[in-house]
Amino acid sequence: MTRTFLAVFLSLLYVVPVHARQAPPRAWVIATYAYPQRDRVAAIQPLADYLGLRARHPVQVRLFDSPTALVDALRRGEVDVAVPNLHGYLQARRASEPLTTLPVPQVPALQADRYRAVLVGRQGLEAPGELERQARTLRLVLVGRDSASGGFVPVRELRRRGLEPTTAFAHLAYAGSHAAALEAVASGRADVAALAADVYDASRPTGVVEVWRSQPIPPGPLLCRPAADVPCQQFTAWLLEAHDEAPAVMAALRAGWPEFGDAQRFTVPERALLDASTMQVEP
Repeated sequence: MTRTFLAVFLSLLYVVPVHARQAPPRAWVIATYAYPQRDRVAAIQPLADYLGLRARHPVQVRLFDSPTALVDALRRGEVDVAVPNLHGYLQARRASEPLTTLPVPQVPALQADRYRAVLVGRQGLEAPGELERQARTLRLVLVGRDSASGGFVPVRELRRRGLEPTTAFAHLAYAGSHAAALEAVASGRADVAALAADVYDASRPTGVVEVWRSQPIPPGPLLCRPAADVPCQQFTAWLLEAHDEAPAVMAALRAGWPEFGDAQRFTVPERALLDASTMQVEP
């Protein structure tokens, strides 16, 4: 009897630790959105690796089709840290979910000044009032619905002029990239295009003129969805140290987002520039 009891007791000592082992932690999802000719997975992999290494926590990278799809996934709890554009950031901040704004790449002043939107068109449209007068006969090209410099920023200017993009022009199309939007006008397949100013400034094709140029556009900060197992505030501290701890993080982000210019470090964003109450975007 004693031997039987002892055998059972010893077997329990062996079994209990096995059942007491904790399940591996859920991997944090670090995500962004796709863009033509840019390997965005490679662009955020060092960021994911850095956060995982600092926390000793598993991570995985995901890519979504658009900034809107990225924000929707963040709201559903499928993403823990997002690298959005400005349009995605403002969409996310407008939501009721408690999202944490993380640091943003600190773009050098001269390069930050160059990140603007332009409206360009065929020769003659640069004259005051010509765009409005001829709009119903013009073919308009935007980069995409989720683009900042090729989307919502120039769209706000068109609406300020009383031109609703979907109804005021003869035709509206989305090019998918800034270079393609510019090429559409240069080749005669479109009459007006919205795109990033630096793309236009780099080539200035013959016969394509500047109609309007925006003020500098700030980049969108990273976003974090707070949860019991997601230390958003700690992420902020680690990102502000990344230039010393892991320079490859910013180098990869620069390769994925030309608007980050020669940024070397993260910085706390200027809330006055990124307040969704003063920089509204359309749903």
